Amino acid sequence: MKLVAVLLFTFFGFSTVKAQCDADVREAFGGVASITIYNTYLTIGAIADAHVNAVYDADRVKELMGEQTAMLQSVIDMLEKCKVAKSNGLSADDVEYVKDLIACLQSLKKEAQGLSDYVIDQNADAQTRYNTNRDKAWDQIKALMGLE
Repeated sequence: MKLVAVLLFTFFGFSTVKAQCDADVREAFGGVASITIYNTYLTIGAIADAHVNAVYDADRVKELMGEQTAMLQSVIDMLEKCKVAKSNGLSADDVEYVKDLIACLQSLKKEAQGLSDYVIDQNADAQTRYNTNRDKAWDQIKALMGLE
């Protein structure tokens, strides 16, 4: 009987630890996601400023924005696999967060693509895409991070 009690205690004790670990992992994921979207937003803006101030030429901006869009697409592809609540421990709220995060990353990607296109020929359409997606990304970042 003592063995059964020890096994039950051990099982439920580890379940509590696992549940806490899952919560810690979700919290850490949210923190990493927040840093990623905020820093990506700043990076794209800083590179745009560097171009305007003749620190980076158009080719360098295109190269850097190509790196940004490739990294953003990789993360989007990874997150797409997490959009369905199933036995992986994600709640419906977690899934909604992932969907909102993907939408923000897509806006950042479009912002980077707009900048990349704009630096080549100062096309007004590209500038509009850059500005529109920059504003949209900032609104999404504020919502995801709970900023005002």
